[in-house]
Amino acid sequence: MIGYLFFPFALILSSSLGLFFSTSWAFAPFIWVLLIVPIIDFFLPNLNKEDENLNETTFHNLALIIILPGIILLIIFGLIKVADNNILYWEAAALGAAVGMSGGSIGITTAHELIHRSNKKMRGIGVMLLIFCLYGHFRIEHIYGHHKQFATKDDPATARKGENFYFFLIRCVTTSLISSWKIEKEILKRKNLSIYNFKNRMLHYLFIEVFLLISSFWLAGINGLIFILFHSAISIILLELVDYIQHYGLSRNISNNGKYESYNEQHSWNSRHTSANWSTFNLGLHAEHHQTASKHYPLLSQKQKIMEMPFNYPIMIMMALVPPVWFMVMDNKLDQ
Repeated sequence: MIGYLFFPFALILSSSLGLFFSTSWAFAPFIWVLLIVPIIDFFLPNLNKEDENLNETTFHNLALIIILPGIILLIIFGLIKVADNNILYWEAAALGAAVGMSGGSIGITTAHELIHRSNKKMRGIGVMLLIFCLYGHFRIEHIYGHHKQFATKDDPATARKGENFYFFLIRCVTTSLISSWKIEKEILKRKNLSIYNFKNRMLHYLFIEVFLLISSFWLAGINGLIFILFHSAISIILLELVDYIQHYGLSRNISNNGKYESYNEQHSWNSRHTSANWSTFNLGLHAEHHQTASKHYPLLSQKQKIMEMPFNYPIMIMMALVPPVWFMVMDNKLDQ
């Protein structure tokens, strides 16, 4: 249980090294996520608790809640750091990327857990974490779009077999933004409200994100904008890398009535690697998440599923960045 606190805290700490020491320490979170976590996973057995032994405590919720102040502090101290006239543009970018490793690896993964919660305050924390990454619309597209359309060609976040990550990234970012606007427009329409109504959540997210950009510029000038934009870019790229590896090449067939078949566990890639799941609040236990999206992360089944990733999330992410390697491994696995 302590792993869900230690691993996210370790990443936040590694992201802070470049802010409190030399800028050259900006590489630290990349080393932690892409090298150290896979090494630790190599020596740990996969998650394997029986369902009846799973439980949720106040500690599990506390581990989620403290992520928001952690990310906020990283951004504040980052803006203070880059406001120094001696900090060059590339240093502001490097520090933003370092903070983005926390924003994407645990900020957005925490948000993903919380936007599914029934508690309004917990959902609000999730939305704020997304807004700090300039990706607030993910809440609408993910809940009302992805969870209905995943493993189909109608879903922006489902990668087709043979589609490389870089093409997927461009397609997913653009179409998910368009989709979220369409979804919110339909929700407002059912309430007889205009898209320009103050209840339009897309406008809420947009205004707050613009305020964040203006505040960053006001506090640290061009360096502040560079910092927050690189933080957001790395966060978004990490999120979409995860989307890419979670559903790559998997699809639901169309039945005789013209509708997609019901979901089952073969439509999501699952990962039970221990430290990677401790780092992301069981994001890897993705198969059951799609079966019961409201189920809290400590209660997700740790049983082996039909479609299991061959490696943990960090290694899968690095593979996705090299398309020939990715296709060689994953297309072969799809054909088995």
